[in-house]
Amino acid sequence: MTAVLEAEGLVFERGGKRILDGVSLRLEPGKVLAVIGPNGAGKSSLLNVLSGWWKPDAGTVRLAGRPVSSFAPAERARLCAVMRQVDSRPAGICVQEAVELGRFAVGGDAAAISKEMLRRMDLVEISERDCANLSGGEWQRASFARAAAQVFGSGAPVALLLDEPVSSLDPAHQHQLLAEARRIAAEGHAVLAVLHDLNLTAMYADEVLALKAGRVAALGAASEVMDAAKLSEIYQCRVERLERDGLKALVSLPR
Repeated sequence: MTAVLEAEGLVFERGGKRILDGVSLRLEPGKVLAVIGPNGAGKSSLLNVLSGWWKPDAGTVRLAGRPVSSFAPAERARLCAVMRQVDSRPAGICVQEAVELGRFAVGGDAAAISKEMLRRMDLVEISERDCANLSGGEWQRASFARAAAQVFGSGAPVALLLDEPVSSLDPAHQHQLLAEARRIAAEGHAVLAVLHDLNLTAMYADEVLALKAGRVAALGAASEVMDAAKLSEIYQCRVERLERDGLKALVSLPR
Protein backbone atom coordinates (compact mmCIF):
# COMPACT_ATOMS: atom_id res chain seq x y z
CA MET A 1 0.00 0.00 0.00
CA THR A 2 1.31 3.45 -0.93
CA ALA A 3 1.95 5.64 2.10
CA VAL A 4 0.36 9.08 2.29
CA LEU A 5 3.30 10.26 4.36
CA GLU A 6 6.50 8.46 5.29
CA ALA A 7 9.66 9.30 7.18
CA GLU A 8 13.01 7.60 7.15
CA GLY A 9 15.89 8.02 9.58
CA LEU A 10 14.74 11.32 11.05
CA VAL A 11 17.25 13.14 13.22
CA PHE A 12 16.38 16.46 14.83
CA GLU A 13 18.54 18.42 17.23
CA ARG A 14 17.87 21.56 19.23
CA GLY A 15 20.18 23.36 21.64
CA GLY A 16 22.81 20.67 21.24
CA LYS A 17 20.37 17.94 22.27
CA ARG A 18 19.19 15.18 19.93
CA ILE A 19 15.38 15.23 20.13
CA LEU A 20 14.74 12.63 17.41
CA ASP A 21 17.23 9.89 16.70
CA GLY A 22 16.66 7.76 13.60
CA VAL A 23 12.85 7.70 13.58
CA SER A 24 11.11 6.03 10.62
CA LEU A 25 7.39 5.48 10.00
CA ARG A 26 4.67 5.15 7.36
CA LEU A 27 1.18 6.66 7.40
CA GLU A 28 -1.10 4.55 5.23
CA PRO A 29 -4.61 5.33 3.97
CA GLY A 30 -7.38 3.95 6.12
CA LYS A 31 -5.31 3.71 9.30
CA VAL A 32 -4.86 5.57 12.57
CA LEU A 33 -1.29 5.61 13.90
CA ALA A 34 -0.95 6.67 17.55
CA VAL A 35 2.33 8.09 18.84
CA ILE A 36 2.89 7.50 22.54
CA GLY A 37 5.76 7.86 24.99
CA PRO A 38 6.90 9.70 28.12
CA ASN A 39 7.09 13.47 28.37
CA GLY A 40 10.06 14.74 26.40
CA ALA A 41 10.23 11.63 24.20
CA GLY A 42 10.00 13.74 21.03
CA LYS A 43 6.34 13.25 20.09
CA SER A 44 5.45 16.87 19.31
CA SER A 45 8.83 17.43 17.65
CA LEU A 46 8.13 14.47 15.39
CA LEU A 47 4.79 15.95 14.35
CA ASN A 48 6.41 19.31 13.59
CA VAL A 49 9.05 17.65 11.42
CA LEU A 50 6.52 15.44 9.62
CA SER A 51 4.35 18.45 8.79
CA GLY A 52 7.26 20.38 7.29
CA TRP A 53 7.10 22.98 10.06
CA TRP A 54 10.62 22.06 11.19
CA LYS A 55 13.46 20.82 9.01
CA PRO A 56 15.20 17.62 10.15
CA ASP A 57 18.96 17.57 10.59
CA ALA A 58 19.05 14.23 8.81
CA GLY A 59 16.57 11.86 7.21
CA THR A 60 13.68 12.42 4.83
CA VAL A 61 9.95 13.09 4.98
CA ARG A 62 7.88 12.35 1.88
CA LEU A 63 4.30 13.48 1.37
CA ALA A 64 2.46 11.79 -1.50
CA GLY A 65 5.85 10.51 -2.67
CA ARG A 66 7.54 13.93 -2.73
CA PRO A 67 9.86 15.57 -0.18
CA VAL A 68 7.63 17.56 2.13
CA SER A 69 10.03 20.51 1.81
CA SER A 70 9.29 20.71 -1.94
CA PHE A 71 5.69 21.80 -1.42
CA ALA A 72 4.54 25.39 -1.33
CA PRO A 73 2.53 25.99 1.88
CA ALA A 74 -0.86 26.09 0.15
CA GLU A 75 -0.09 22.95 -1.87
CA ARG A 76 1.07 21.12 1.25
CA ALA A 77 -2.09 22.17 3.09
CA ARG A 78 -4.18 20.32 0.51
CA LEU A 79 -2.42 17.07 1.40
CA CYS A 80 -1.59 17.48 5.09
CA ALA A 81 -3.83 18.96 7.80
CA VAL A 82 -2.38 19.64 11.23
CA MET A 83 -3.87 20.22 14.67
CA ARG A 84 -1.11 21.56 16.92
CA GLN A 85 -0.90 22.09 20.66
CA VAL A 86 -1.99 25.72 21.03
CA ASP A 87 -2.92 27.15 24.41
CA SER A 88 -4.01 30.62 23.26
CA ARG A 89 -7.35 31.21 21.60
CA PRO A 90 -7.49 33.80 18.78
CA ALA A 91 -9.47 36.93 19.67
CA GLY A 92 -11.83 38.72 17.32
CA ILE A 93 -13.14 35.75 15.35
CA CYS A 94 -15.98 33.41 16.20
CA VAL A 95 -15.84 29.62 16.30
CA GLN A 96 -17.45 29.18 12.88
CA GLU A 97 -14.97 31.60 11.30
CA ALA A 98 -12.08 29.72 12.91
CA VAL A 99 -13.33 26.43 11.48
CA GLU A 100 -13.84 28.01 8.05
CA LEU A 101 -10.13 28.86 8.00
CA GLY A 102 -9.52 25.15 7.48
CA ARG A 103 -10.78 25.63 3.91
CA PHE A 104 -8.55 28.63 3.14
CA ALA A 105 -6.07 26.68 0.98
CA VAL A 106 -8.54 24.01 -0.11
CA GLY A 107 -11.54 25.97 -1.38
CA GLY A 108 -15.08 24.72 -1.66
CA ASP A 109 -18.12 25.81 0.32
CA ALA A 110 -16.35 26.81 3.53
CA ALA A 111 -19.54 27.85 5.32
CA ALA A 112 -21.40 24.60 4.64
CA ILE A 113 -18.41 22.41 5.49
CA SER A 114 -17.68 24.31 8.69
CA LYS A 115 -21.29 23.95 9.80
CA GLU A 116 -21.06 20.19 9.27
CA MET A 117 -17.87 20.02 11.36
CA LEU A 118 -19.47 22.16 14.06
CA ARG A 119 -22.38 19.71 14.19
CA ARG A 120 -20.12 16.68 14.41
CA MET A 121 -18.03 18.20 17.21
CA ASP A 122 -20.97 19.45 19.29
CA LEU A 123 -20.10 23.12 18.72
CA VAL A 124 -23.25 24.47 17.04
CA GLU A 125 -24.53 26.26 20.14
CA ILE A 126 -21.29 28.22 20.56
CA SER A 127 -20.56 28.78 16.86
CA GLU A 128 -20.94 32.57 17.18
CA ARG A 129 -18.85 32.89 20.36
CA ASP A 130 -15.52 34.69 20.19
CA CYS A 131 -12.74 32.10 20.31
CA ALA A 132 -10.99 34.09 23.05
CA ASN A 133 -13.88 33.23 25.36
CA LEU A 134 -13.78 29.46 24.90
CA SER A 135 -12.71 26.96 27.52
CA GLY A 136 -9.66 24.84 26.79
CA GLY A 137 -11.82 21.87 25.80
CA GLU A 138 -14.10 23.94 23.58
CA TRP A 139 -11.13 25.42 21.74
CA GLN A 140 -9.59 21.97 21.36
CA ARG A 141 -12.73 20.69 19.68
CA ALA A 142 -12.83 23.79 17.45
CA SER A 143 -9.18 23.23 16.48
CA PHE A 144 -9.94 19.64 15.52
CA ALA A 145 -13.03 20.75 13.57
CA ARG A 146 -10.84 23.20 11.62
CA ALA A 147 -8.32 20.47 10.72
CA ALA A 148 -11.11 18.03 9.84
CA ALA A 149 -12.71 20.68 7.60
CA GLN A 150 -9.41 20.90 5.74
CA VAL A 151 -9.67 17.18 4.93
CA PHE A 152 -13.42 17.09 4.20
CA GLY A 153 -14.37 15.89 0.73
CA SER A 154 -10.81 15.48 -0.51
CA GLY A 155 -10.60 13.12 -3.45
CA ALA A 156 -6.98 12.20 -2.68
CA PRO A 157 -5.70 10.64 0.56
CA VAL A 158 -4.71 13.33 3.05
CA ALA A 159 -2.51 13.06 6.16
CA LEU A 160 -4.24 14.37 9.30
CA LEU A 161 -1.73 15.03 12.11
CA LEU A 162 -3.14 15.57 15.61
CA ASP A 163 -0.97 16.67 18.55
CA GLU A 164 -2.59 15.61 21.83
CA PRO A 165 -6.10 16.24 20.48
CA VAL A 166 -7.97 15.01 23.58
CA SER A 167 -5.79 16.34 26.41
CA SER A 168 -8.37 18.92 27.59
CA LEU A 169 -11.53 16.96 26.84
CA ASP A 170 -13.99 15.19 29.09
CA PRO A 171 -14.44 11.44 28.45
CA ALA A 172 -17.49 11.81 26.20
CA HIS A 173 -15.78 14.33 23.95
CA GLN A 174 -12.57 12.29 23.89
CA HIS A 175 -14.50 9.40 22.37
CA GLN A 176 -16.39 11.75 20.04
CA LEU A 177 -13.20 13.27 18.65
CA LEU A 178 -11.33 9.99 18.23
CA ALA A 179 -14.35 8.33 16.65
CA GLU A 180 -14.41 11.18 14.14
CA ALA A 181 -10.69 10.64 13.49
CA ARG A 182 -11.42 6.98 12.80
CA ARG A 183 -14.23 7.96 10.44
CA ILE A 184 -11.81 10.20 8.54
CA ALA A 185 -9.37 7.30 8.26
CA ALA A 186 -12.17 5.02 7.05
CA GLU A 187 -12.75 7.48 4.18
CA GLY A 188 -9.26 6.67 2.92
CA HIS A 189 -7.13 9.23 4.74
CA ALA A 190 -4.21 8.61 7.10
CA VAL A 191 -4.35 9.83 10.70
CA LEU A 192 -1.50 10.28 13.17
CA ALA A 193 -2.46 11.20 16.75
CA VAL A 194 -0.16 11.93 19.66
CA LEU A 195 -1.88 10.40 22.69
CA HIS A 196 -1.18 9.84 26.38
CA ASP A 197 -4.16 7.74 27.43
CA LEU A 198 -3.19 4.09 27.03
CA ASN A 199 -6.74 2.79 26.88
CA LEU A 200 -7.84 5.30 24.23
CA THR A 201 -4.75 4.34 22.25
CA ALA A 202 -5.59 0.64 22.46
CA MET A 203 -9.22 1.33 21.53
CA TYR A 204 -8.81 3.67 18.54
CA ALA A 205 -5.36 3.08 16.99
CA ASP A 206 -4.60 0.53 14.29
CA GLU A 207 -0.87 0.95 14.78
CA VAL A 208 1.26 2.45 17.56
CA LEU A 209 4.66 4.12 17.51
CA ALA A 210 6.22 4.36 20.98
CA LEU A 211 9.04 6.86 21.43
CA LYS A 212 11.52 6.91 24.26
CA ALA A 213 14.29 9.52 24.46
CA GLY A 214 13.78 10.33 20.79
CA ARG A 215 14.16 6.77 19.56
CA VAL A 216 11.63 4.20 18.39
CA ALA A 217 10.98 1.91 21.35
CA ALA A 218 8.23 -0.04 19.57
CA LEU A 219 6.32 0.16 16.30
CA GLY A 220 3.60 -2.17 15.09
CA ALA A 221 -0.01 -3.21 15.42
CA ALA A 222 -1.76 -1.76 18.47
CA SER A 223 -2.48 -5.26 19.75
CA GLU A 224 1.27 -5.95 19.85
CA VAL A 225 2.66 -2.65 21.13
CA MET A 226 0.02 -2.13 23.84
CA ASP A 227 1.54 -4.91 25.87
CA ALA A 228 1.77 -4.36 29.62
CA ALA A 229 5.40 -5.48 29.86
CA LYS A 230 6.49 -3.30 26.94
CA LEU A 231 4.64 -0.29 28.29
CA SER A 232 6.13 -0.78 31.76
CA GLU A 233 9.60 -0.59 30.23
CA ILE A 234 8.79 2.42 28.05
CA TYR A 235 7.18 4.47 30.83
CA GLN A 236 9.29 3.18 33.72
CA CYS A 237 6.26 2.44 35.83
CA ARG A 238 4.15 -0.64 36.41
CA VAL A 239 1.50 -1.18 33.75
CA GLU A 240 -0.97 -4.02 34.19
CA ARG A 241 -3.82 -5.30 32.06
CA LEU A 242 -7.00 -5.87 34.03
CA GLU A 243 -9.99 -7.91 32.84
CA ARG A 244 -13.38 -8.04 34.47
CA ASP A 245 -16.83 -8.93 33.15
CA GLY A 246 -15.49 -8.97 29.60
CA LEU A 247 -13.92 -5.51 29.87
CA LYS A 248 -10.19 -4.96 29.47
CA ALA A 249 -8.17 -1.99 30.69
CA LEU A 250 -4.54 -0.93 31.02
CA VAL A 251 -3.74 0.51 34.42
CA SER A 252 -0.52 2.34 35.33
CA LEU A 253 0.78 1.93 38.87
CA PRO A 254 3.88 3.08 40.72
CA ARG A 255 6.77 0.64 40.68
